[in-house]
Amino acid sequence: MAELIRTNWLILTPIILLSVAALGIILERTVFYYRTRVKSQTVLREALSGIGKTPVDLILKTFPKRDLSLEKSLLAFALTTRIRLMPEVYKQRLEALREKYLGRMERNLPILNGIGNVATLMGLLGTVAGMITVFSRMNATGSSDPYVLAGGISQALVTTAAGLAVAIPAMLALHLFEAIVGRHSELLDEIVAECLSISSVRYAFKRESAK
Repeated sequence: MAELIRTNWLILTPIILLSVAALGIILERTVFYYRTRVKSQTVLREALSGIGKTPVDLILKTFPKRDLSLEKSLLAFALTTRIRLMPEVYKQRLEALREKYLGRMERNLPILNGIGNVATLMGLLGTVAGMITVFSRMNATGSSDPYVLAGGISQALVTTAAGLAVAIPAMLALHLFEAIVGRHSELLDEIVAECLSISSVRYAFKRESAK
């Protein structure tokens, strides 16, 4: 195995560096998603159903103290900001904040996707380059020994195996993270829609009362 690594070090070195980068991103995203998870979706649902019926401070107190979820942050802003009396500004600010939070959740995911693709392609490049070298040597020496051919092919395939060993976990993690982001996105959209609907009703009621 050491001989195979030494033979293909030119391709294996960047693949190893890509694996380190992928591992770092996976660990960073895992910690981030764990810290910002919704600790209780039941509490969140009850908070949304209580908007307009329950005082704001009581709604926010129902969340656990250590809840660092982005959903709680968005809801707290939506319920406490003074721009609620300006519907258009309120809507723009909520949507901008939602996009900001989604951007934070999607951070580094494109890089992880790129690592998976590049690792696979680099592995294939190493294999193709190795096969070209093997066949060139056989052509130059006039040898047709199948054992020599098998040995050369096994050396060439090491880079493909290494590339796939990096790409498969990276892509699996990427799809898992995208599913997590999708669930967060649905909750954020629900919070924005609920807060905007309550705000619109109140604004319309005030306009009717002022007439």
